[in-house]
Amino acid sequence: MGEYLTTSQPKRGARKIDPLHLKTLCNLKFTTKDLEHAVSTDFLDAGQGTSKMNQGWKMRPVGEIRGSSFDDARLTFSDVRASIQKGTVIFNSAGAHIGNTVAPATLAALDALDGCVGGVCCNIYVTRGGAPTSAPPHTDKQDVVVIQTQGKKHWRVFSPPNPSLKPDADPFARGKGTDDFPLHVLKTQGGELLLDVVLEEGDVLYIPARFPHTTDTVDSGPTEEDWSIHMTFGLDNHVWDLDFITLRRFGLMRAQIEDALLPSETASDVTANHCSGKINELAPDLREWLYSPLPGGLLEVYRGERSEADIDREVTAVAESVMELSNSIDPACGELGVDFWKEAVRQFQVSGQKVLDGHRDMYLAAMEESERRAKTGEIIGSGTMTQDKIDRLSLFRVPKFFETFNAAKTELRNWAAATPSAPPTIIPDDWETSWPLQVGDQVEADLGGAFFPGTIENVHANGLYDVTFFDGDKEMGVARSSIMLKNKPQVQLIEAPSKPVAVEKKLTKKELKRLEKENKKKASLS
Repeated sequence: MGEYLTTSQPKRGARKIDPLHLKTLCNLKFTTKDLEHAVSTDFLDAGQGTSKMNQGWKMRPVGEIRGSSFDDARLTFSDVRASIQKGTVIFNSAGAHIGNTVAPATLAALDALDGCVGGVCCNIYVTRGGAPTSAPPHTDKQDVVVIQTQGKKHWRVFSPPNPSLKPDADPFARGKGTDDFPLHVLKTQGGELLLDVVLEEGDVLYIPARFPHTTDTVDSGPTEEDWSIHMTFGLDNHVWDLDFITLRRFGLMRAQIEDALLPSETASDVTANHCSGKINELAPDLREWLYSPLPGGLLEVYRGERSEADIDREVTAVAESVMELSNSIDPACGELGVDFWKEAVRQFQVSGQKVLDGHRDMYLAAMEESERRAKTGEIIGSGTMTQDKIDRLSLFRVPKFFETFNAAKTELRNWAAATPSAPPTIIPDDWETSWPLQVGDQVEADLGGAFFPGTIENVHANGLYDVTFFDGDKEMGVARSSIMLKNKPQVQLIEAPSKPVAVEKKLTKKELKRLEKENKKKASLS
């Protein structure tokens, strides 16, 4: 499965990959008893899938606060039993919360993908037997790998509908929120049935993002042991902006070039949905290219395993790809060269690496907590709830990791929204400690009184830098005065109608000053 996913992502053009069903491939177990133990020994939360007439699938919380005590606020297994009679019960991000079984499986999935995704998130879905619809037709933002761990579930998977028939709908969120997406609408918009399978214990199903699917449990039995339980491992590239559509859009924002695919009123809004509107009216090959995740090779599960030269080749390949894509959509983007796009790719690489590293830390923390409880006993029922015990409960332990993921996403969006300052036109004598730094620059940074070689990994808006050293260690928030640029920058200028631009010819300082004077004189006369 890992090879199927990682080798199906070309470095140029749209990714082409289809749903896949594999029988009895996995022996991963998670039963009703495992779920009851997880709920009874921690502070979890869950949602119940629900849908209303002429609307999409939505979530509502399971359980309710019964009083003012700690136990009165906890989700109980009785809450789960009651909700499952009304609809599917969903435990989001279960891999971060359940450390004895789900966290190791999620970490293994993340590592097996070898840097092809920024994050993997595992949700657990629980449905009673005999449900005629456990999930109505909908699409997801993630590629998902489904593993059936108990009972049976009937799946129907369709090809993506033609987005040009409803361009204002987000193809990654069909059938959700207010989008009414019943089967007859799906079929009239071009969705064709690709798979019709019943998953049994050990079966695996892969569904790419944007492929509609619907489920039921009519083949499952009536007891709690017959409940359908499956784990869904979401490959979260689109969630964390690691795709061509966002790379292109943020690059154009950074360069202050109008995006031909967005209305002017939302072009500068980094939070606006860029998956609806004109993009869905593009030629299919360009649209699919935009919707493809960034290819593997930019991120590393274990830092330092690849040389900087290898990584730079990957960065250059993606930069050339997005440059070709942008120019194909709008020739006006042709003024942006490969060096500009390499800087953009580097920013996405830094953001994605932070998300990947954070996910690994989150799952390792869940596993460490599980091991600690195995040695010292469970927290729930162990007496007075101290602050230390509360902090170790998953509901309070996990959010800090998602804060770091969102911070990385925010930094990337801030980079896109910021206008880069013009570089100096003359190289000063103290260029090593004063020249503006960019992501990917080779430097030496002060680490405890001595300078060590490293690479600029991130440039903060406050003038500080993150540095990755030659041995993989990182130092965050380093001042410019503590960093020495290793390679002397080159300034090459020629005359231009309104401002100097870079060329290959190298000019002396006197020639540069003379050229600046001539440009200023022309500007004053125009």
